[in-house]
Amino acid sequence: MNATAPAPNKRITDMPAHARLWMYKAPRDLGQAEQKLVRERGVAFTAGWAAHGAPLDACVDVLVDRFVVIAVDEEQANASGCSIDKSVGFIKDLEHDLNLMLTDRMIMVFEQDGKVRSCRLQELPELVKEGLITGDTIVFDDLVSTVGDLAERFRVPLRASWLERFL
Repeated sequence: MNATAPAPNKRITDMPAHARLWMYKAPRDLGQAEQKLVRERGVAFTAGWAAHGAPLDACVDVLVDRFVVIAVDEEQANASGCSIDKSVGFIKDLEHDLNLMLTDRMIMVFEQDGKVRSCRLQELPELVKEGLITGDTIVFDDLVSTVGDLAERFRVPLRASWLERFL
């Protein structure tokens, strides 16, 4: 096996903190079968994913039952424009097969009453006005760009995220 080829079932926690990250979110929880499909297809995708012929050390994982993440260790090889396009194609194929939009940037995911929920960004001002969402509401910041950022600022109070402007 090539030293940079992804190991089966490689998870985001196996990636170094500097690894580049792309995050896609679902408006609802992914079921166990859907998560299994994402991870299995992710292993197949990353096994052949390359940039200018250089294999990419990467993984695809599912977080909080809602987020599909792709991570690549660019110290091994940088993801190029063409390889990034291929990852977007992979996500588009998942969207089609799951009948689910993963690329909708107008969805906000948050915790409420111990459950992960979502709303459209347009609904956020009204939810804040009604007191259903506050500055203390835990939100998931899908703008994180590295595995290290994921560990530090993925799950934060709304007031500590880019969504603070809605308060």
